[in-house]
Amino acid sequence: MKTHLALTNLVALAVSAEAAGFHNLGFEDAAIDPNRPPLEGGLSERYIPGWADPSLVVGYNYTQPFGGRSSLLDSGYRNITQPANPTKVPVVGLFSLGIWPSSARIDFNNNTVPFVLKQTGDIPVEAQSLRFLYAGPGDFKVYVGGAERLVHSTESRPSGDPEISSLDYFVVDVGLFAGQTAELRFEFFSFGNYPGQDGGPFAGRPDAKFHVLDDLSFSPLPAVPEPATWALLSAGLAAAFAGSRRR
Repeated sequence: MKTHLALTNLVALAVSAEAAGFHNLGFEDAAIDPNRPPLEGGLSERYIPGWADPSLVVGYNYTQPFGGRSSLLDSGYRNITQPANPTKVPVVGLFSLGIWPSSARIDFNNNTVPFVLKQTGDIPVEAQSLRFLYAGPGDFKVYVGGAERLVHSTESRPSGDPEISSLDYFVVDVGLFAGQTAELRFEFFSFGNYPGQDGGPFAGRPDAKFHVLDDLSFSPLPAVPEPATWALLSAGLAAAFAGSRRR
């Protein structure tokens, strides 16, 4: 009996230890000196804690010349996959995450193998949606609890930077998993290669339009608001606008 109780307590402790909120959804918790020069690769548990995976190669402000890698990016980074027009990337806070999937990685079924970013945690009880900042070609999928979720465009915000046109946010429905422990999984693809100096593609190199992910957060608002919700939001915005005009 005592042995049974001890085992039960151990299982309960293990479950409670695993039952924790998601960590580092904004990629802000990197153990890295922002003043250091670009770095090709580092330890995932130091650079993207919470998303740590021993198989991930994570750099810092580094344009990965071959696919299947990622890099923390700050506001000083320039995308040099197109050297004639190096561009800034959207960053909220200190860092965003740049992802270069490999278009040459094919599995036994002749399918392109995605770059996978994942972690498991507790979906907040009140959560109905997950919103996130994204820039890139759109070749990505989002899974929650093993189920693929439809991605909706939700809003574009002014970036405040003349080199970045806008901050574009997207949202997926997580209502079915509210209050549960579930895996959040992003799969990023890269269909096609960018041309080399001779105009031809180089196998294993990423697409010129790499992916940028940042500022993930759970929200009590539904992914696609009902008409009544839209009405309430519109009324709230109108009241705020009227108040600002009076001031």
